[in-house]
Amino acid sequence: MQRNLARLQLVLLSGFMVVALTLGYWQFFRQDELLARATNPRTAEEARRVVRGRILDRTGKTLAENVPTDDGGSKRSYPVDGVATVVGYHSERFGNSGLEDRYDEYLRGTRSANPFDTLWSSLLHQPTVGSELTLTLDSRVQQAANEALGGKPGAIVVLDPKTGAVLAMASAPTFDSGSIDADWEALLADPARPLVNRATQSVYTPGSTFKLVTAAAALDLGIVDPRARFRCVDPIQIDGLTVDCRNHAHLAEVDFREAFAWSCNRTFALTALELGTPKLALADSMKAPFPWQTSVGTAAQRFDDYAKRFWIGRAVPFELGTEAGQLKGGGEWYPSLLAQTGFGQGELATTPMQMALVAATVANGGAVPAPFVAQETRAPGGAISTLNRPGGTLGQAMSSRAAGTLSEMMVLSVDTAYAKPAAISGVKVGGKTGTAESGEPGSVPHSWFVGYAPAEDPRVAIAVIMEHRGSGTDFATPAARAVLQRALDVYKR
Repeated sequence: MQRNLARLQLVLLSGFMVVALTLGYWQFFRQDELLARATNPRTAEEARRVVRGRILDRTGKTLAENVPTDDGGSKRSYPVDGVATVVGYHSERFGNSGLEDRYDEYLRGTRSANPFDTLWSSLLHQPTVGSELTLTLDSRVQQAANEALGGKPGAIVVLDPKTGAVLAMASAPTFDSGSIDADWEALLADPARPLVNRATQSVYTPGSTFKLVTAAAALDLGIVDPRARFRCVDPIQIDGLTVDCRNHAHLAEVDFREAFAWSCNRTFALTALELGTPKLALADSMKAPFPWQTSVGTAAQRFDDYAKRFWIGRAVPFELGTEAGQLKGGGEWYPSLLAQTGFGQGELATTPMQMALVAATVANGGAVPAPFVAQETRAPGGAISTLNRPGGTLGQAMSSRAAGTLSEMMVLSVDTAYAKPAAISGVKVGGKTGTAESGEPGSVPHSWFVGYAPAEDPRVAIAVIMEHRGSGTDFATPAARAVLQRALDVYKR
């Protein structure tokens, strides 16, 4: 009898040991995995009890908030349309995206300027209330940008060139953040990719808007007199590539400023090829042998350097995910590729955010403004955390002298040439159009505009891309004018 009891005792003790060791293993070594499981009822219950902080635009308008439900809980609501690719979504099934994800710790209350708020709620077993997040977005400018796109594929970025604050970031087509659970499968299957923020995550050939970068390099290096006139009528052959002057067929003679305003491809192909020379030779009278026939090494190095200064081919530091794009593919530079890239074609690929920064850099005296979209968080008790400080830079792309000359060229483009549809009564506007071949056989070109206003004291910079719409003059430029006008109306000095 005693032997049987001893055996039973040993079996029970062994069982308790196994249970204790198993519990210890999961609690101490695998606790993070347990907590992270979507099926964890404790985690799910805690998440349901959290009252996420509101997301507000710069005027205090609510862009996202928790609203009560019939079961005593709350759900996320998004009362303003057209901000989904920036604000993002919050879903218990699919997680977070956009700023809902980037500032999740603040919004759900696990991080705060005053940690005692969270501790006090925990001790009293009260629902956790997250911090409010205030953005630099202005819903009025955002609405104008959304209306300008009209739901057709494209993107618009509007920012303050002096502070880097993003005033609007529109991407079309978009989605409804509040219906993410119901629409998830359809959104994933949609070939138009509405979940992608085209402003920062899609890359495009920039076309003639990239002539800003090429011109900046020549002006900053001091190898061109912007007012020296030259004859530009005859096309030029570069490795079998024909580059002509037909964009200003009505002007046999131009200076560098006019060649920019009328978007002369030949001038900017030659500019890129001759960045390694002491002085640009642009006239019809130039004779072979040409410097690029021997080597494009120095010119390519300088071209690459200036492109990187403008953050071309580099992922721009920003709160939302950004694509780097590319200046060229993985091969070596050769004359016709460098020439094509000089006027914005070739293997070049940029984001709308990068091109908005190019325009903003000219407006900011040659310094690349550091973009940001979140200003601060405010805890329930009132404590404030500053997330970004205005006026930061990502480096000096060119001298203020070169930026001033380039600004004059952009104003000339709006006053007299292809960017005329950007003109605003009583306001000087600087701008550059682009009609970019996408490389897809038979496809309509992308329509581009970049610019800023007022030119003498820039407060608003913009980049507009309208996919496969055609001429930059006819489509992106009038759209940019409407958004600039609205921004100037509400974003006063």
